[in-house]
Amino acid sequence: KVQYTEDAIVSQYDYQTTVVKQEGGRTVLAPKTDSFSFKTERKVPRTGVMFVGWAGNNGSTVTASIMANKKGLSWKTKEREVKSNYFGSITQASTIRIGANEAGDSVHMPLKNMLPMVDPNNLEITGWDICDTALGDAMRRACVLEYDLQQQL
Repeated sequence: KVQYTEDAIVSQYDYQTTVVKQEGGRTVLAPKTDSFSFKTERKVPRTGVMFVGWAGNNGSTVTASIMANKKGLSWKTKEREVKSNYFGSITQASTIRIGANEAGDSVHMPLKNMLPMVDPNNLEITGWDICDTALGDAMRRACVLEYDLQQQL
């Protein structure tokens, strides 16, 4: 019920339910099937994100995080050197159980490999803020990122 073409993934799904009717003091149950067709384009389009309040803590930190991942940056903390990653991101780091192998062991696949979706490194980022603070100054003011990382960004 799933077809893969060069341009799209098309799946057919039958949703089965029961219709309950009252007829002459009797309860009558009747099966009902609704058929759906889902189409997902395989080519992920260019996607933009606009942050309202870009110079705030959230906008500047998210932008800096995406930039650090895009550039593959590493930085030193008090304890160790850290490399940028998307740990904690539902779309980039989580997995879904897709079944079991012959030995009965669970097999998992990254969510980002199951559906075509935008890679955060490919986002076109912009935004605006009521204050005229430069984005780099806003990032430093937020005091969220390590100093070494801030210097690299």
